[in-house]
Amino acid sequence: LKIPCAVLMGANLANEVAEGNFCETTIGCTDKKYGKVLRDLFQANHFRVVVVDDADAVEVCGALKNIVACGAGFVDGLKLGDNTKAAVIRLGLMEMIRFVDVFYP
Repeated sequence: LKIPCAVLMGANLANEVAEGNFCETTIGCTDKKYGKVLRDLFQANHFRVVVVDDADAVEVCGALKNIVACGAGFVDGLKLGDNTKAAVIRLGLMEMIRFVDVFYP
């Protein structure tokens, strides 16, 4: 359709954004000029915006991070400790990187 598309992912809970708490987001946009317009629109002292040119990877990582977060929550629920939770998060992030490298080279 030749329509510029972009995706926005991050820890952006609406109530925390509205309260002015620090938040960060990643915008995936294949058109760098359009990405800069979006960054300038959203960027604020409490809202950090990073623009990358791989919208597919941003969307995939936005979904996969939720799986890692569930794993971290399971570790909390099972009271397995912070070291175990850190390991689950670290290994999950490594798997996310490998997934994107394999399926979105």
